[in-house]
Amino acid sequence: MFIYLKTFLNVLKRRYLFVVVVLIFLLGFALRAQELISHNFLFLFDQGRDMMVVKGILYDHHLTLLGPSTSLRGVFQGPLWYYLLALSTGIFGGDPWGGIVLMVVISIGVLIVAYFWMKNLFGEKTAIVTLFLFSVSSEAIAAATYAWNPHPMWFLVTIYIFTFYSLIYKSNRFNLILWSIIGLMFHFQTALAVFILLATSIYILIFRRKIIFNRNFIIGIGLFLFTFSPQILFDIRHDFLMSKSALSLFAGSEQGLLVGGESSRYADLIKGHFLSFYENFRSAFINDGFAKYIPNIFIVIILSSVIFAYRKEAFLAKEYNFVSLIGRLLLIIFLLSFAYPFPLRYWFLTGFQSFYLIILGLILSKLLNNRLSMFVIIFIFAILTFYSLQRINLLYFNPPNDGGFSKIKGKLAATAHIYNDSKNKPFGLLVFTPPVYTYVYDYLIWWYGKKNYNYIPHGEKKGTFYLLMEPDPHKPWSYKGWLETVIKTGTILETKELPSGFIIQKRYVEQKNKI
Repeated sequence: MFIYLKTFLNVLKRRYLFVVVVLIFLLGFALRAQELISHNFLFLFDQGRDMMVVKGILYDHHLTLLGPSTSLRGVFQGPLWYYLLALSTGIFGGDPWGGIVLMVVISIGVLIVAYFWMKNLFGEKTAIVTLFLFSVSSEAIAAATYAWNPHPMWFLVTIYIFTFYSLIYKSNRFNLILWSIIGLMFHFQTALAVFILLATSIYILIFRRKIIFNRNFIIGIGLFLFTFSPQILFDIRHDFLMSKSALSLFAGSEQGLLVGGESSRYADLIKGHFLSFYENFRSAFINDGFAKYIPNIFIVIILSSVIFAYRKEAFLAKEYNFVSLIGRLLLIIFLLSFAYPFPLRYWFLTGFQSFYLIILGLILSKLLNNRLSMFVIIFIFAILTFYSLQRINLLYFNPPNDGGFSKIKGKLAATAHIYNDSKNKPFGLLVFTPPVYTYVYDYLIWWYGKKNYNYIPHGEKKGTFYLLMEPDPHKPWSYKGWLETVIKTGTILETKELPSGFIIQKRYVEQKNKI
């Protein structure tokens, strides 16, 4: 009888945990899926630039060895981002929404990897805590809401952490995955990839030198070079452009890494690096209302636990090894930043938050064994859940607006207004946008205009032509200078401001008869 009761209770416990896991996954999905469901997402300069490259790959058949440019002038990411974006966009017939599908799939993949790998290493409780932290992480959520090349770093960094631990404490065969993952990072965010590559190499040289003499290490380095081969081929074909640009840093050139007005004093830079890492940590968590105090509480918890870990108290051997590994890696990366004589941009550290969320998942799950700390953690999780549900209510039931200039819905509405007003007659279109380059509108006209109206307007000031103006929020008058210096000609037939804030002006230039 006792055996049957124990079996029944175990079944109930497993079903309860299963329900909890499913609910957390649903919470994570809901927080990430509003743009996916509404088809209204950020579509700014970077997205427009990338979609024009995708157009070239898919429809103009121009393959590329390069990805987006880095902050270092003359150095580029690898091209994998463009090919992934081309795949997801091509599936949906050129619709930029395909990029959002890709981002959501990658973001949910992060949740799956974090949950199942933590479960395999440390059990169900630790996996659930980690899953919850990733599910409600502000930056992890943001990475699913618009297509941007650094966002896949969340997935790669998460896999990297578990793979590196498995290499150090399980099997040399993980060399094959580890070095491939590091190589792939150079296709999405080169700055963080460099830091991780150096930190990994330094860790192995100091703590695990025998790995270097293993056959799998040699194969792993070969796989790294293979994943990095597009950049190598481009460099060889273009007189080592990227190599020269990178080496010029050692000669004192800043190569675009300093923006006008930024201090190059070493003390200011180090202070800036510290603040960058601190803000990166804070960005991993909700910062609304009372929740804004939670990141600092987590910092205290992590530091206190790391001290205990090095005293080998309260942690099992496997847990101690894991905390020790991440702690050493983070320390090496922090120290490496002292040798970087330029500001750390926030996008350099995209996905770096995974280190904090994973180590915190383990530490908090251990603290749940103590009754007092358990109540504190449950209270913190309740606050995070409350603000997450509040966010869901805002996103789905009380959205503030359609995003104005920033989101694609307003841009498509402005495009449709122009086409409808033309009444199927030929017209021209000129665009004013603060970034100057009109990639966003070039793509939308090509895709949306051609698909729905079977017409692509010319870009000349002749006959009937429209001016589509996106006022600069910081310089709302700047489009007037464009009208006075670039446009100048044409009789104004109509000027209209749309609810999104776009200004559309219809003009006409009398065409002179040629003699």
